[in-house]
Amino acid sequence: MYVIWNLTRVCPWNCSFCCVSAIFANDKVDAEIKCAKEISHRRQLIFDEKIQVLQILASQDVKIDFSGGDPLFCEDDIKILEKAVSIIPAEKINVSMTGISLNQRKIDILKKVGKVEFTLDNLPGIINPLRPKGYNIATMEVMMQLLKYGVNASAVTTLHKYTMSKENLTAIYKWLCENKVKTWSILKFYPVGRGIKTEYLTLSKNVYLEIMEFLRGLKGYTNIAFQHSMRVLENVYKCHAAVETVGVLPDGRVTACAWALDEKCNPLENFYIGKLPEDDFDDMLKKARRNMGYQKRPDFCRITKQ
Repeated sequence: MYVIWNLTRVCPWNCSFCCVSAIFANDKVDAEIKCAKEISHRRQLIFDEKIQVLQILASQDVKIDFSGGDPLFCEDDIKILEKAVSIIPAEKINVSMTGISLNQRKIDILKKVGKVEFTLDNLPGIINPLRPKGYNIATMEVMMQLLKYGVNASAVTTLHKYTMSKENLTAIYKWLCENKVKTWSILKFYPVGRGIKTEYLTLSKNVYLEIMEFLRGLKGYTNIAFQHSMRVLENVYKCHAAVETVGVLPDGRVTACAWALDEKCNPLENFYIGKLPEDDFDDMLKKARRNMGYQKRPDFCRITKQ
């Protein structure tokens, strides 16, 4: 079981198609103010509740991807990661973060996790209206710093209208190989969160399959891995919501698929399956698989309908 835990929606970036509709913060002081506001409105767990959720997940046979927002931006979340690496084996921890405010404290945490993922859509000079200025440069700089410390920094590229050109993907792959990045994960764009009204970004199934074939032809140091949303298009995988993966939102709600979110970061209809730390984790999974038909998974993605 793979659990994507969005610790917070607070983020130093304000991307127009963010899947969790992140809350922009200018700096760490602003981030703490925004987190406090989220907690006061019960849209984010308090620290003690996050510790309880961490202990619940640590007792399960799961791999946790700490995500956000930025899971290493606010003080409470940094403490959660420090606690996590002290009680969970490194191979069961991933961190998905942004390229902002790297310091020695964060480096010490990231040395103790299995993989650190950064989204890299384009190299500098290529226009991508969905990302704020400097986003990709910051990502590349932090990745290079972490690689020097021996951290397993990997890249994720989301395929959509502005990233799917062969020229763009070849340039990214060349940079990853030159910098000895071990893994490049390819993800299909989900029209969810702030991007829920941007279906125009998606292309046809045949175009995605053509790009997959092209990417498999690239040879070099970096291994290319297609995430499940891509493999579903090849009829290799089926929807694995609540069977192989779930998402945990900042307020503790659990969604059968981490990507099944509306514009306000609420689970899409029929995807909400429980809440942590109140509900029993095993019971909510059993209920979801029984009542929502996840044991007979469709051969398409429930979100993208492909």
